[in-house]
Amino acid sequence: MDQLFRKDIEIRFDATIALTEKDSIKSVLDIGCGPGHFVVKFLEQGKEVTALDIAPSMLEITKKRVESMQINSKFETILADYAEYEFSNKFDAVCVMGFFDYVQEPVKILKKLLTETNKELYLYFPDNKGWLAWQRKIRYKLRNCPLYLYSKDYLDACLKEADCFHLAEIRDTDRGYYVIIRK
Repeated sequence: MDQLFRKDIEIRFDATIALTEKDSIKSVLDIGCGPGHFVVKFLEQGKEVTALDIAPSMLEITKKRVESMQINSKFETILADYAEYEFSNKFDAVCVMGFFDYVQEPVKILKKLLTETNKELYLYFPDNKGWLAWQRKIRYKLRNCPLYLYSKDYLDACLKEADCFHLAEIRDTDRGYYVIIRK
């Protein structure tokens, strides 16, 4: 049963890790890094990794996981709201999973993301259809937590307005859309 519900997560995780294996990807920014699952894999690949999250507890978990690895790759954490944070450098790749669920203005964030990377963006947008999306909407509404889900048409419109639709490869993962943007 867990396999059924986790398949979507596996698809985007495996795709992202495969894409970052390239030698041309040297630095990765993980926005909304959570407990650091992607961070660990990027570091194992020898990438320079910057992990950003708004939750101090998630960054602490990520730091502990990285410390236990004893890897010499460059690693830093940033406690911040991505929408308000300004980077002084660009990254070869930016990973944004489990983030757009909470973004009220996706076009604004997409435009900002395009300025943060030299090469590639890996993005995930949760789908607004299906019974899992329906139950999630109810669960979040009961908690008074904003949740943003995306139809394919709305996603396309956001990518077009951000002027990156022509750069995007969109993969339907059944519960959402995995988007690769190559510059």
